[in-house]
Amino acid sequence: MNMSKVGKFEGLRIVNEFDRALIELYGINMTDARITRYEVLSSVDETGCPRKSAQNFGLRKGIPPLSQAA
Repeated sequence: MNMSKVGKFEGLRIVNEFDRALIELYGINMTDARITRYEVLSSVDETGCPRKSAQNFGLRKGIPPLSQAA
């Protein structure tokens, strides 16, 4: 992602949205999954969506999804 196009607060919003999606989908945060902010911003630049990026990272890293039945 071209960081000159993304401001500090916009980048923080994207990273927080990604982290929330990762927790909702997999029950793990970025720190525990060892995902950097740069990786998040690059992935969101490719997919255009923080939630889709979180799904892709979960699949790529082999993190088991939380069961949707509650």
